[in-house]
Amino acid sequence: MKDNNYNRINKNAVKAWLIGRFIMWGIVVSIYCVGVYLFLLPKFPHLTGLKYITTLLTVIIIANAVIKTFIFPFWEYKFWRYGIFEDKVETIQGVIIKKKLIIPISRVQNIKIEQGPIQRIFGIVTIKIVTAGGHHEIPAITSIEADRITDNLKNIVETGEKDE
Repeated sequence: MKDNNYNRINKNAVKAWLIGRFIMWGIVVSIYCVGVYLFLLPKFPHLTGLKYITTLLTVIIIANAVIKTFIFPFWEYKFWRYGIFEDKVETIQGVIIKKKLIIPISRVQNIKIEQGPIQRIFGIVTIKIVTAGGHHEIPAITSIEADRITDNLKNIVETGEKDE
């Protein structure tokens, strides 16, 4: 792989993120609305300021949920890149704040492949690269690609160990 050659994650990432975030934000907004409109506001009907504040907060929470559920997944997919090189793994991500992460191959301790229920529906997995500093991930790639990447990383790590 050339130094400037990065791969995209799978297009099914957008669908998986949309469904996952829709479920998560649906639960959060439901709990909030039940708490505020069934328990808080009926106890304090005489506080009109509280009614205005909770209405404003509700609009902000719902707008945030809609943006993060239906807009951010498309942007995240557009900017997410990864590259596997002889001496490092690089990921580039971020919508508002761009992050470039460089993981030296010599620091890789183990590699995990994870697949949640929504990912299983779309045939994608997440590779978790564990180092002493924490874990890093490459989300939403096909199982075949994940196997190829893990085998490639394993070979690079083993070759590096033999050279030392």
